[in-house]
Amino acid sequence: MHIIGGIHKGHEIKMPKGIRPTSGLVRESIFNVIGNEIHGSKVLDLFSGSGAIGLEALSRGAKNATFVEKNKRVIKVLRENIKTLADDSVKVKNMDAMKFITDDVYDIIFADPPYDSGYVRRIAKKFGNISHIIVIEHSIREPLEIGETRRYGDTLITYIWN
Repeated sequence: MHIIGGIHKGHEIKMPKGIRPTSGLVRESIFNVIGNEIHGSKVLDLFSGSGAIGLEALSRGAKNATFVEKNKRVIKVLRENIKTLADDSVKVKNMDAMKFITDDVYDIIFADPPYDSGYVRRIAKKFGNISHIIVIEHSIREPLEIGETRRYGDTLITYIWN
């Protein structure tokens, strides 16, 4: 997998085994929808896995990013990707994303919880008041009734604009 846009376009992103990465087509679509909001933004990447979404945002001009991932094996690869593609504008939180509590306000929150986990509605409710935009990747079996949703095969991307 590679960064698909911005200053790091073409750089490789290492993928931890056992995670479901967001495809390049879906990432490109996400950034086409929110592209004007990225430059100078403060980004939160929940359930970050490899960090592909947050790193893509940084490559496209986000000011900083916070990555939240609980799996220690996955976070090792995430840190390697960050070391290669980011600088001191990044924070990594090794914890359960649903237990992440912050007083910070984020311009954009990306969330890619495990499919069919029951987290989708909880994310929209819990993080809705600390961001301008929430972008949630989820299964078609777990639809949201709020926001604008686009479908890519079995994947839904829901944009909630606050």
